[in-house]
Amino acid sequence: MIVALVTSFINYKISFVDLDETLHEISQSEVSFKRDYLSGYIKSSEILLSSIVKSDLTKEFVLSNEINDKINATNLFYALAFSDKDVMQLRYIDRTGKEVIRIDRNSSTDDLHVISDNNMQDKKERSYFKEAATLKENQYWYSNIDLNVEHGKIEQPLKPTFRVATPLIINDQFYGVVVVNLLFGETINFLSFSENFNIYLANGDGNIIHHPDNSQSWSQYFSNLKKLDGIFPNSASNILKSNAFYGEGVYSYSLGDLFGNKDNLKVIFTPKSGVKKTMQNKNIISALLIALTVLAVSFPLSWFASIIPSRLQSKLSEAYYKIKKNAAVIDKHVMILSTDRDGVIKQVNMCFGETTGYSTDEVIGKKQSDFRHSDTSLETYGDIRELILTGNVWEGELKEIDKEGNDLWVHKFITPDVNADGMINGFTTIVQNITDKKNIELLSITDSLTGLYNRYKLESVLLSESSRCDRYKNNFSVIIFDIDFFKKINDTYGHLVGDDVLIHLAKLLKENTSITDVVSRWGGEEFLIVACNINLHDTYIFAEKLRILIENYNFPSIGKMTISCGVAQYINNESISELVSRADFALYQAKKMGRNKVVKA
Repeated sequence: MIVALVTSFINYKISFVDLDETLHEISQSEVSFKRDYLSGYIKSSEILLSSIVKSDLTKEFVLSNEINDKINATNLFYALAFSDKDVMQLRYIDRTGKEVIRIDRNSSTDDLHVISDNNMQDKKERSYFKEAATLKENQYWYSNIDLNVEHGKIEQPLKPTFRVATPLIINDQFYGVVVVNLLFGETINFLSFSENFNIYLANGDGNIIHHPDNSQSWSQYFSNLKKLDGIFPNSASNILKSNAFYGEGVYSYSLGDLFGNKDNLKVIFTPKSGVKKTMQNKNIISALLIALTVLAVSFPLSWFASIIPSRLQSKLSEAYYKIKKNAAVIDKHVMILSTDRDGVIKQVNMCFGETTGYSTDEVIGKKQSDFRHSDTSLETYGDIRELILTGNVWEGELKEIDKEGNDLWVHKFITPDVNADGMINGFTTIVQNITDKKNIELLSITDSLTGLYNRYKLESVLLSESSRCDRYKNNFSVIIFDIDFFKKINDTYGHLVGDDVLIHLAKLLKENTSITDVVSRWGGEEFLIVACNINLHDTYIFAEKLRILIENYNFPSIGKMTISCGVAQYINNESISELVSRADFALYQAKKMGRNKVVKA
């Protein structure tokens, strides 16, 4: 009898220890999923701000301060805010701290509003402006997780928010800050969801951001609520000072490294009473049955008793499976893939398949470069591989294709996987689909009728080429031309036919210029080509070939037409307006000489 009781007691204690360790492992799995989701959320906000500060529309407005440029930049802000429902406010604040562009989302209707100039505010004393203004290009400032405050009062119902800001730097000069205010409620809901645990979120000061009882959340704003040390008096100190803490029935993890702010966000897991009680009850039953087994000295009963622990294990497996199901939330937003050291794909998640159109079987065994777009060179993937094999992380944008051959713009974050010996045995890649944002950027620099670059894009290209040539003493030239007697075509055949002529002409230009040439619709029936790394003589020959090609082409409805061209080569340190003026004067000379000619400046 004593042997049976001792055996039963030992088995129960072992099972109890195993239970606590199993719950600890389940919490680790859950926090891993939550970390991946949060990382994707933060990365998405950085990509949004990067799209703005790197956009030619933003730079053109900041440098010119012209009203038309401001309208274009505002439209970019509006489109990006529209594409992300978490954006509550998106602003450009100039170097003096004054709001210049501001898009607000109505919390009730979800509508976006462009704020008028007379409602703009001075933000030079705000911490996010001061701190973001000290950052370098491509650096980001992150706020703490706060409640939204309107006119000095906490907005009701409570609205958790999170701000991200980055400096706007052009040619090493600081021009202001771009800041986005994000709704953080859905993210808190995800971080605090669990079927097995009560989850608390706390900041580094011990204030409770989220409590399983929502009425007890946000202790920093409501003095009557308990802080972390009031809820976990024996564990609070260890939770706050440790990146990961494992106490009796308390498992905490830090996510502060993802934010780069002062919050040092903590996620604390405590098993729900029902979960632990159910598991403990089954352990008690298991222990009693084992005691009976010893008393009866019966192998059949021993076998029967073993069924109960196996059922317990089955229940734990079911619980773990439910946790894995939660990963589907992440799968909807972030593509994740794993490769071996040679770059061969070993595993992809559901989001990857849904985004690219490939099944898992079609992807396993391939390399990431197999999905490259023809615009992205193989050398680019080689450079990435060379970097990550040294143990470094690579982050950047790539143009790839999906299964149907459609353009797929992605932002990738590739990290090495290191084994216990410190050797790289593979890589994990987190992939964000940024195709929509790239399409918005493309629309902002593309002529809607012809599909060629518009004037705003060409001005940026000309500035870039002139800077490169001044530095490296290279050549580049421009060809400016327009259609002879185009007004007569519109008057005779109508504007729809005139538009069709422009579309066909654009198609001819695309097909007969090189990948290094930049072709744009300069305005009306006037076009401009930037010919990179070509001197005046060779550009003249190129322009003459285009003139002859167009002269011999049969355009729908009108048949034949001609063009007149002016060609000019960039002279070191001259302004862009001087270069274009010289090419434009050469075009004027071509028309004066009877049209259908090419004239060099």
